[in-house]
Amino acid sequence: MKDEEKQQSAAREKRGAGSKLRRWSKNKWFWPAAYLSACAILLGTYFLIQNPVGTDQSDEEDPFGEEEEYAEENERGTDEDSTPTAAEDETMQMPVSDEESVDIIGYYYDHDAAAEEQQDALVYYNNMYYQNKGIDLADQDGEAFEVTAAATGEVVNVEEDDILGHVVDVKHGDDIVTSYSSLEDIEVVEGDTITQGSVLGMASRNLYNSDAGIHAHFEIRRNGEPVNPTEAFHQSLQALNTSENKEDDETARDEENPDEEESSSLQEFPIFDGDDEEEEEESEDQQGEDSEEPDEDETEE
Repeated sequence: MKDEEKQQSAAREKRGAGSKLRRWSKNKWFWPAAYLSACAILLGTYFLIQNPVGTDQSDEEDPFGEEEEYAEENERGTDEDSTPTAAEDETMQMPVSDEESVDIIGYYYDHDAAAEEQQDALVYYNNMYYQNKGIDLADQDGEAFEVTAAATGEVVNVEEDDILGHVVDVKHGDDIVTSYSSLEDIEVVEGDTITQGSVLGMASRNLYNSDAGIHAHFEIRRNGEPVNPTEAFHQSLQALNTSENKEDDETARDEENPDEEESSSLQEFPIFDGDDEEEEEESEDQQGEDSEEPDEDETEE
């Protein structure tokens, strides 16, 4: 009897559970809830398989972090590439917008040039003659004119000098620097990146070369050494560096043959006052008269 009662109670419980399930299934929320529960179970199982218990996610590589770092590097590379730099095939130009409107009134002092050319390449300042390390440009009408960058580069120096006037230095690559002085109305600041032809300022006057009037002084330096600008114009930076290597070879050959005579060149030449020149002329005349007196005595005998 007891076994039959147990079986009957178990059957009643099953029928009750089935009836409850059927009643729940008739509700609108039942099947969506069932689907969501099933999805939650599947997603939980998937993540459990991907990241087993005890695994530290901080030890794993973050692919999204790598992508962010790569993107930042690309942005930095793009910014660096956007900075204008003088290409090796870019040619050095005269630092004016219109070459036909200006004249070269001061020439570079070449140690290998003739004496007359060297004399024309001297600058008179403070009773002394100085060798011209660049060239001086002036407008044909004597007016002020725009001074422009001879090549693409970075402005590395902007200053006002009491003797030279405003000075602007532009660096082109690692070895070449162009210098512009006797300027006014400067339009660049140190750190600017400029392209060839960018206006740096206006030609003006300075104390160093006051005889030149309104002019612009232009120099090219290669590893700190002056280069003749007239020879560098319309040459590429690569050609300028190549010529540097040739000069280094010549210097090495000269050092191997120290017995050869070197051409002497003075950095500065003092100017004598007018009284000193008259005294020299009088002394020369006196020496001439003294040299003529013995000839007269010999004639009388």
